[in-house]
Amino acid sequence: MALRSGASTCRLRCLPLLWEILFLVILGATRQAGAGRSRIEDFLLTSLQPSTQLRYQEALQTLNNDLDATGTVLADLPEEEQDWLLAEWILEGYENSKSRGGYGLALSALSKINPRVRYKVAWKVFDVWGKKAPPAQAPAAPPELITAMIVAALLLRRPELSLVMMLCFAGLLRVREALSLRYKDVVVGINCVTLCLSATEGGLEQKVVLTNTSTVNWVLSYLAKFPGKRNDEARIFSIGYGSVLRWVKKLSQLFGVMDVPLSTHSFRRSGASELSRLGVPLAGILAYGRWLSERAAREYIRKGDVAIIRARLIFSPELQVSLDKWCALASVAWQLVPSLKAALADVPIHRVTEQVFQQFQNLVLNL
Repeated sequence: MALRSGASTCRLRCLPLLWEILFLVILGATRQAGAGRSRIEDFLLTSLQPSTQLRYQEALQTLNNDLDATGTVLADLPEEEQDWLLAEWILEGYENSKSRGGYGLALSALSKINPRVRYKVAWKVFDVWGKKAPPAQAPAAPPELITAMIVAALLLRRPELSLVMMLCFAGLLRVREALSLRYKDVVVGINCVTLCLSATEGGLEQKVVLTNTSTVNWVLSYLAKFPGKRNDEARIFSIGYGSVLRWVKKLSQLFGVMDVPLSTHSFRRSGASELSRLGVPLAGILAYGRWLSERAAREYIRKGDVAIIRARLIFSPELQVSLDKWCALASVAWQLVPSLKAALADVPIHRVTEQVFQQFQNLVLNL
């Protein structure tokens, strides 16, 4: 792949030692890196989370593959030329409709092992790419739809999925944070439940205190059914992210709201918008959702409010009535689980098709 710097055109490849060091650190090899700068690079990389190391590995492998046929070593070039060449590489990615994320990871990896070099031009091109093609963000959804999905998941005998969605909506957790919870991380207090988060986006240990009565009761009901007393180190949930995402898409389809492209992050976004609607001050939402930027949180909530209004505009009157009925069951949903076992004996909810869900919904809403 040809890359241009000013009027000249040259070809280069990543420094082999750079890749070797990253490969050794990520895969946990025992062989020591060489002396000098490579030793510093090795040390700097050890500060990264394992998952970040893997993402850096993949991004640098892509860069290495793109430049492998060239004969110029990146580290042999002056820093200004390195910057322009990387900028050209990113621009070609944009022009060829490549995924933007990997380019940012590659720049981050290079900046991590050589923090003195800023790559100002390359980062500027990367930022402009983002403005021209901003990433799609998960839309917020009306709280009645979110609540209906939570209740339906429970009554479909998927309590783990139900509680994950509840925690992300009412506790503003990210799905990854919810799935990482262990029994020791859940502390039951007087009229509250505290969640100790050890896998936050910022990598810091934080806590979320749930005080809403319905949410607290939902958590307590789950813990009563799945106490986990034998091993406090055990994870509360055995399901994975992929399963949660599939069911979010499936439930939105079953409720007939495919025009609202929900994702796992929609629950957190919807929860933040609902807190704002209830009059919670921005500072309170900022702290509860663990945002570092007030500006980002304000924009996050504003866009969520707009998405909720637009979603309600496409809801049919029949759907709105149905969602309201589901919401009315939220306070007694856990009590309904045993009684529904016999009632659902002839409904094959182990394989939920649209026809099966319609049968299931008619039975539940007419109890």
